[in-house]
Amino acid sequence: MKKLGLVILLLIGLNLHAQDFRIGLTLAPSINFNKNFHKDANGNFVSTDNSGGLGWKGGLLADYNFAGNYNIHSGLLIHSKNFNTDAVSQSLTTLEIPLALKLRTKEVTDNVHITGFFGGTFDINVAAKAKAGGAEVQNIDQFNTFGMSFMAGVGGEYDLDFGSIGIGLSYHLGFTDVNKSDEFKTLPKHLSIDFVFYF
Repeated sequence: MKKLGLVILLLIGLNLHAQDFRIGLTLAPSINFNKNFHKDANGNFVSTDNSGGLGWKGGLLADYNFAGNYNIHSGLLIHSKNFNTDAVSQSLTTLEIPLALKLRTKEVTDNVHITGFFGGTFDINVAAKAKAGGAEVQNIDQFNTFGMSFMAGVGGEYDLDFGSIGIGLSYHLGFTDVNKSDEFKTLPKHLSIDFVFYF
């Protein structure tokens, strides 16, 4: 009986605050430009040729409005990214879980809002493959499973009768090395153009 009461209270709470939540779908092309390092003869990491390429990401977003124009921004995204060198074409698929503080202004003109956010992402590398000399190999074992990144972005949203659409630009800077190798280090970075539809 107590469990039933808790469920009822939970449902009532969700119903009262449902207007505070927004669920969205996003699709974002990305430009990847990683910072690469290798160990020199003294065992110190020194910068080497950077690598980069195009990618895309998409998935679900969720905004929780907790005070005025301020929101907790999160979601679950799949990011397929490429970082190519002269010798190797490398692709890496990552699950990104963002957690950020988001500002959504009041209307600056009819149905238009300016948005901005900053925070971080928790990254899980789930697949990888490399192409070299016509051969392709799966090499996820060469990458660390978990990572973290800083992110910040700005954009705008337009309210519709059935939701809102938005577009923005965001920058993501990796804090952690994606390589397992003790001889090399790669800090991932990317810019993304974020298209989103909120229900």
